Parts: sequence; C-alpha cells; structure tokens
Amino acid sequence: MRIKLWLILIVQAALVVLLAIAVKRKVMPLGVPGEWEWLRVPYSPTWLGLVLAGLSVAAYAGFVALGLRSIAARKSRRFETTWLTGLLVAAAGVQVMIPMGAPEGYDLAKWASVNYVSGSTGYFQIARQQAVRDPWQFLAKYPDWIRRQDSLHIGTHPPGLIVVQCVLLRVMEQNPALSDFLVDQMPSTVELGFRAFAGYDPQPLTRAERAGLYATALLTLFACAGTVVPLYLLARVALPAPAAWAAAALWPLAPAANLFQPVADTAYPFLSTSALALACWAARFQQGSHRPTFAGMFLAAASGIVMALGMVFTLAFLPVGLIVALVLGWNFSITWKTRALLIFATGLGFLSIFLMGWVATGADPLIIASWNLHHHARFYDEYPRTYRLWLLANPIETAIAIGLPSVVWCALGLLAARSVPLSVWSTLLVLVLANLIGRNLGEVARLWMLYMPPLLLAAGLGCNRLGAGPTPLAASIVLLGLQTLALQSMIQVVYPV
Repeated sequence: MRIKLWLILIVQAALVVLLAIAVKRKVMPLGVPGEWEWLRVPYSPTWLGLVLAGLSVAAYAGFVALGLRSIAARKSRRFETTWLTGLLVAAAGVQVMIPMGAPEGYDLAKWASVNYVSGSTGYFQIARQQAVRDPWQFLAKYPDWIRRQDSLHIGTHPPGLIVVQCVLLRVMEQNPALSDFLVDQMPSTVELGFRAFAGYDPQPLTRAERAGLYATALLTLFACAGTVVPLYLLARVALPAPAAWAAAALWPLAPAANLFQPVADTAYPFLSTSALALACWAARFQQGSHRPTFAGMFLAAASGIVMALGMVFTLAFLPVGLIVALVLGWNFSITWKTRALLIFATGLGFLSIFLMGWVATGADPLIIASWNLHHHARFYDEYPRTYRLWLLANPIETAIAIGLPSVVWCALGLLAARSVPLSVWSTLLVLVLANLIGRNLGEVARLWMLYMPPLLLAAGLGCNRLGAGPTPLAASIVLLGLQTLALQSMIQVVYPV
C-alpha cells in the first residue's frame, strides 16, 4: 500500500509540473485559439511573495495532516466540530496568503479592482450610479431595465449582486465609524489598489465606497472559505470522518477558488453545497421511517430556500436543483412516496422565497429569468464558439480548476463505484449534460465553480480507500498549492489594477 501511495504522489507531482511547463512555454492554449483564451500575466511575482505564499501552503498542509490524525483517532461529534471550526479559520487564512505570491496587481490589490472595474463585473457601478438612490424603484423596474442590457455579465444575471452592492453602500454611508474601521484596517496592498484609481476615475471613490468594495471582498472570501463546512457535512452523510476531512481540506487550495477571488462566483459554492448538504441530510433523516419526519421535510424545504437565494444571484443554480432532485429521487433506501414528498418540500421552499421576492419588489422573476436566458443565448451569436472544440476543452479546464492532485484522488475514489455518494454521481451527470447541451462554451473554471465541491467527495473516498494517512494527504495539499501558485503567476483571470 505504501508503494501505491508513493506512485500516486509521483503521478500528481508529474501532472502539476507538466501543466506548469506547458502553460509557461505556451504549449497548452488557455482555451480555444481564435474564440476565447484566458490572458497571460505579463510579468512575474516577487520572490518574497512566493515564499510567504508557499509557507502558508506548507502550514495549511501541516494543519490538515494533524487534523486527519486527530479525527481518525478520536471519534466524537464535538471533536469533529472543533476541528471543522479550525479548518474554517485555516481556509480563510490560506486564501488570504496565497495572493501574496501573485504578480503585482493580481495580489490582494485585486480586492480593490475586481468588483470596481466594469469590464470585470459592473454591479458596483450600476449600484453606485443608478440603484443606490432608490433600490426599491430600481428593482420594480428591473424587468424592463434588464431587457435593454447586453449579453455579458449584467444582462445575464438577476439583480442580486446589484442589491448586495446597494446594501453595503447604504450601510457604509450610514455608519461612518464602520467605514473608517474597514478602510483603516485594510491591508496596505489593497489600499495601494484603491490609490491606483486616483486621478483616473471622473468620480473618485468616497471612503464609504472603498469600505463597501473591501467588505464585498471580505464577504466573498469568507463564503468561499466557508464552503468547507457544508462540504464536510455533505460528505458525512455517506463517508467516515477521515474521508470527509480530506474532501473538505482540498477545497481551499483549488485553483479556481483562489484565482477568481473576489469575483462573486467564488461565493456561490457555499450556497450550492449547502443546498445539496441539506437535501442529503433530509433523505438521511428519512431512512428507517415509513412516514415523513419533521426533520426530513424541514431540511428539504431549507434546501429549496437556499437554492432560491442562489437564484437571486445567478441562474446557474437551476442545475443545482436538478442535482438535488436526482439525489432525492435515486435514494432507494426510502420509499418512493417519501422521496416524492421530499422533492415537493424542496420545491415548496424554493417557491416560497420566489413568490416573496415577487411580492416584495413587484418585479416578475419569470420575466427577468427569460431575458437573462435570452441575453445568454445572444452571447453566442455575438461571440461564436465551435461546439466540438469546447466539448473537449471544458472537461480539461474543469479538472485544472479543481486541481490535478484532487482529480487523481477523485478518479481513484470513483473506481469504488458502489461506495461513491449519490451527490457525486448526480453532479457528474449534470456536468456531462451541461457540456453536451453546450450552454457554457468556455470559462467553465468560473461558471462551473459551484458544482465542483461535491466532486471532492470522491477524492475523500479515494484517500480513505487507499489508506492515505496524514503524510500523503499533506503531500497532495502541498502539490495542490504549488499548482495554484504556479497558475496565478502565469494566467490572468481578473482585471489587474
């Protein structure tokens, strides 16, 4: 078994090195040439930044190894909760440190630019110029307003992100002490990022606006790092604690989760994984009972509520609903009537938020969604893509976005087909369908991020199946961190300062 583990680690290391060389020497295209490619970073990071980021990865790997040893030795719910809390803190810490190893402008300075630059997102600019004065009137007119928008970020999304920016701006303007605290405590690199706009913006940022943008980045970071909690809980439905720990510990160093910070897409996995975890636990509470239980129905409804909240931000949560339905529908350990009731409760929770939002704002969500889908379809008319090329490119980009060391463990876990949780198979099926349908021809490292965490359950199963102890897991964590550090030093996925 020890020889097998060494071979696995060698394969992981080889894949990471080959990827780095291929990207550095431009052997591997960063997409499909002539249609869409991620840009390349034109300059290199500092050695000091790389050392600090590398040390943070090593420290995180040591913590994960220690946690695995402790959880495997002492089986206690309270003990698991303590270590999971520690993992949450460690995940946030390492995701703050990793950008220090990026080139200038792509380090923490991007916390100032990503949600400010219109070409990157644009939600802040709309909130600042149009919505913050009267958010309710803006929402009421949103169905007509969205009809006139483009086929890029704004036109293809519901108003959730604009609303969040409005709320944060209002809070900061009405609480100067909070604004001052955030601005005074922000890292010097973020402050330099804001200074880069001085003199270029015809409407210079106020102190409250800087605080609002910084708060946006912090909330995104905490949501992304916080995904380890629902991911661990999702894994514990079907896997032992060591496997669940391994699955959750791999997420914070996933390349996509770090390179795209603080784009809102990095926060979505928290909601999608939470919805799936609630649905799986709803089914778990029904096992052994021939009648619906309150706990099962409540958790199913909560899953629907979380998905509805996600739909406020992006229609990408529609496939999450399909994943949840597959997980509940395929669970043959409970009766078909109970499965139907769980799906009904999930839908009821979803519709309750859906209708409440409609009544509160006066904005018809069906009209908004129809225009979002129309603009999304129009995108491929304006920017044509070759279906067959992206059919192959999308899975490759997804594997790189998750992290090649994690993908190796996933492949080994999938070999034990009967032990693989339903959430993994359901997510894989939906991703295959999404690829075949061709709704996302490119940028899947960002667009499919909310479907990536459940796949790591297969990685946790693979680690547990082959008896990977603390040392092999720590080694994989280090290799995963090295892949992330290498990619962020070479590939541009957000606008620089």
